[in-house]
Amino acid sequence: RVIKDLEDKGMITVSNLDQVPEDSKVIFRAHGEKKDVYEEANKKNLEVIDLTCGKIRIIRNKILKQKDNSFIIIIGKKNHPETIGTYSYAGDNASIVEFEEDIIDSLDLVLNSHLKRIYVCAQTTFSSKLFDLYVDKIKELFDGEVVFDKTICDATEKRQNEVRELAHCVNKMIIVGGKKSSNTKELYLIAKEVLDDVYLIQDINDIKDISISNSNIVGIMAGASTPDVVVLEIVDYLDKLK
Repeated sequence: RVIKDLEDKGMITVSNLDQVPEDSKVIFRAHGEKKDVYEEANKKNLEVIDLTCGKIRIIRNKILKQKDNSFIIIIGKKNHPETIGTYSYAGDNASIVEFEEDIIDSLDLVLNSHLKRIYVCAQTTFSSKLFDLYVDKIKELFDGEVVFDKTICDATEKRQNEVRELAHCVNKMIIVGGKKSSNTKELYLIAKEVLDDVYLIQDINDIKDISISNSNIVGIMAGASTPDVVVLEIVDYLDKLK
């Protein structure tokens, strides 16, 4: 919805810089881009408006400082644009851990690198609970030094804790946000740990398919990038159901 609003104002969305004419302006979104995309933009003489989240920039800088003497493990979703971008700064001695079974493969790479130190960081919207679990597993299996940096965004962690608490107080839960959004899907999964009756919706049109009665106590939680106007539309709709 946000992208559509911007496109209505004239913004053109592209998937790579091949689609951007030389000497143009280009915006890099909050997830950030791979290191070589910045280099390519410079070669094409593009005016880059870099809107990469400040917290992601900090993670990149931390990785650049650690990578000369540490093997870098990024805990995050392998196909997520933020993780892909961050990983591009880590050099050859690096890996991404998305699932617990990825840890063994990563530790094999650590042994082959002959580095005695691991630096662990996270995708900013990854599950806080899984991050703690994976770090404990890495520390258990690796004989050398493990330095971990829980780079999960404070807002993400707060939302995850709040959705868990809220799910205990209601009998129906609605998560509002993009169905492809990593942090929104994570909120949905956390709520499902507590409740069976959980719905992930993008906007007011989706809620009309959900059966809601006056006996329901409905909890609402929104993803990080969900516009306030979308949430307020849903709250207003539920109020009118009374």
